[in-house]
Amino acid sequence: MRCAILVFYSYQHAVLCDKVLRQNNIPVEFVPTPRSIMNSCSHSLKFGSEYVNVVKSIIQRINIPYKGIYEVEKTYSGYTVIGVR
Repeated sequence: MRCAILVFYSYQHAVLCDKVLRQNNIPVEFVPTPRSIMNSCSHSLKFGSEYVNVVKSIIQRINIPYKGIYEVEKTYSGYTVIGVR
């Protein structure tokens, strides 16, 4: 199963972005940041890969800093990074 994970610099940025994306009817889920991606902020947002461009547009418009958007595939042992957006 492929999805995208949005990684932030801080938990507060993740909370704010979660609120804004939900207001824009984008289904998101708080998840722990996979170690295969990053060891910094402990929380990230997971959403469907089909929303990547819309999510990027929204967070750039409201100026929320983020580390990256990673396209991943869920595997038995965690997530495998497929690409960075």
